Amino acid sequence: MAEAEKSWVAAPGELPKTVAQVIGSPELERAHFEYPTGVWGGGTAMTDVMAFIPDGVVAVEAKARESFDLLVVDWIIQRARDNPSSPPHRKRVIERYARALDRPYADMLSLRYQLLQRTLSAALTAKKEGRSNAWMVVQSFCADITDNSNFADFTRYCQVVGPAPVLEAVAVGLGWAQA
Repeated sequence: MAEAEKSWVAAPGELPKTVAQVIGSPELERAHFEYPTGVWGGGTAMTDVMAFIPDGVVAVEAKARESFDLLVVDWIIQRARDNPSSPPHRKRVIERYARALDRPYADMLSLRYQLLQRTLSAALTAKKEGRSNAWMVVQSFCADITDNSNFADFTRYCQVVGPAPVLEAVAVGLGWAQA
């Protein structure tokens, strides 16, 4: 997150160059770090950077070497020991993603939950703000893309959900910004 903050502060009044290349414009109205969004299932997603641009939003997930957190299959059972009702609840959340994305439930299990959640955050924020465009961009600070498991996870995610999945009637463009 520290690297992301540096890159956003170094681009005063504009999107950082690598993010602007994904979006196609450097225009920026405002940006918020650790932006909260209520997501399906009742949780709150904290997007690293939520950028507001003319008629759109950009949800940015900043990564260096840390992963996108749990695979969906592991996320579903993560709290089973403490709360036996959690796995069925989380399974219903993933079933909702599968229906919304028109993908088989089984396809969701090998994805990283954080990518689904950040894509939904972009769609929900765009819808709430009355904006027609949304993106979910991974801003990577890992120097060697070939040695980056996140890039492989992101590529797999794009293969399953497509380059612009639709959630909440909002198409969310997916992009990778190599910083």
